Amino acid sequence: MIEAIALSILQGITEFIPVSSSGHIFYAGQKFMDIAYNLPFMISVHMGSALAIVLYFSQQLKKMLVSLLRIKNSDYSKERLLWKYILVGSIPAAIAGALFEPVIEKITTNLLVGICWIINGVILVSGEFYSQKKDQRQLNIYTAIFVGISQAIAILPGISRSGSTITAARLSGIEPEKAFEFSFLLGIIAIVGSFILEIFKKPGGFNSFCFIAAAVSFLSGYSSLLVLSKAVKLSRMKWFGFYTIIMGIIVLTGKMI
Repeated sequence: MIEAIALSILQGITEFIPVSSSGHIFYAGQKFMDIAYNLPFMISVHMGSALAIVLYFSQQLKKMLVSLLRIKNSDYSKERLLWKYILVGSIPAAIAGALFEPVIEKITTNLLVGICWIINGVILVSGEFYSQKKDQRQLNIYTAIFVGISQAIAILPGISRSGSTITAARLSGIEPEKAFEFSFLLGIIAIVGSFILEIFKKPGGFNSFCFIAAAVSFLSGYSSLLVLSKAVKLSRMKWFGFYTIIMGIIVLTGKMI
């Protein structure tokens, strides 16, 4: 049970802060293999993560849902436009997942995770530096596509979804708060999509540990959203980048923590 709680915390935190949950779960899974790759467990922690996003962005999501019901109301034109950008931005990841996810699962090794962690760190550090030199722009269809492609690349273990999408948005001139928001509104579809796919695998075997895992993932995930939001606003993303570079070096040199 202690191992399950520890992995739930790990999943909840790394799902959102830009250090790659897939890389951490793979790395930790070598010590806790029976838990890390237990399907009911993974469904539970993903559900907790999804609920954390829904609660955090509840006001924005409420407006977006109302915009679909009041289709002719001009007061919700921004929300309807945001729906368009989210749907367009979700296409690259959906294609990448359908075509490459089974292959990536087979070829994932410590070598791949280590290399991707270092790449992730370079993206965060350099991305934060160059994004501060960009003139601010409004979100548009081209930015949505660029961010969507960045999310698709994050299918690789060790590349952070939140890190790559926020960095892509910032490099496009989107202000920090909007980049953070768009990244996670886009992420809802990705996370819920993976959750649904896992459900279709007919996992069975849900128990009280799964409920605990979902609750722990929700609490740790919500907390990490608060931390990341502040880090984005204060331009502190690079520190997560330094962390993943160090983790990548540790993995590549064969030193297990």
